[in-house]
Amino acid sequence: MKTNHLAPQIAPRITSITIFLTMVLMLPGLLLVTPANATAQKTGSDWTEKKCTLYQQFRDQTQAPLKQDDLGAEFLQNEAAFVASGCTARSYVCPVSAAELKYANTMSLLMMNAGATGSFLPYACN
Repeated sequence: MKTNHLAPQIAPRITSITIFLTMVLMLPGLLLVTPANATAQKTGSDWTEKKCTLYQQFRDQTQAPLKQDDLGAEFLQNEAAFVASGCTARSYVCPVSAAELKYANTMSLLMMNAGATGSFLPYACN
């Protein structure tokens, strides 16, 4: 059976199909560079601000029942620096006492339940 005479008729269809499939596969990537992406980036910034506001509210609530000396000066200074940066600086708020560790765990649970990831939190030791 000879099929050589079909090649000129099939080639344009294959090319059209290839172009169509390429465009369909590229569409999600093109959507990433649309104005909607700029809105998403702004929303990310808004989310950072919201997380910082939540962090401050939870911090105030969680520290209220504590005694003045439950949390060490260095711990509080490092946490204050984190908040002062808009909760964006990579701060190392290192819990060294049992009270600081309990506080950090409580804050971590509160923030994660509010939707923040663990990488947002400042609790880490050098």
